[in-house]
Amino acid sequence: MPDAEIRTAVPHKLLLPDAPQPLPHAFAHKVIAEEGNDFQLNQTTLLPEPAQHYWSFQFQQQADQLEIWFTYSRTEHGAPDRGSYSRLLFSLKQNQTGAFSINGRFSSYDDQYYASHSVNLGFVDRFQDNLFLTQTPEYSVDLRATLF
Repeated sequence: MPDAEIRTAVPHKLLLPDAPQPLPHAFAHKVIAEEGNDFQLNQTTLLPEPAQHYWSFQFQQQADQLEIWFTYSRTEHGAPDRGSYSRLLFSLKQNQTGAFSINGRFSSYDDQYYASHSVNLGFVDRFQDNLFLTQTPEYSVDLRATLF
């Protein structure tokens, strides 16, 4: 496929932006790379509140752990279908991190394109901008598909 080398070289873990104030205990850092913009990285950070939705995730804080739920959507994640039901990805305890990856192919009448989404999630008591570069995630869920 064209651009395969560029696509596979996209980093899935980056430095976090400056620490928000007040410091959060839970946050999600999403990195998107799309074929339509030459795989230039687009990143966002969210500080989820309990029972809050973010993109395709829902966060539920239960005492000393944070449950992360995911729902697949063809319009958000592309083809192939990976089941549109909500599923518990993992539960993070204090000072744990998790990683989630999904890719997909999108089509329109004019064109098709590829997109890769990587989301790093943390439930920590101390913010570090290099958290995802230095700590191996306790959980890693990879829903990437082989796309031709």
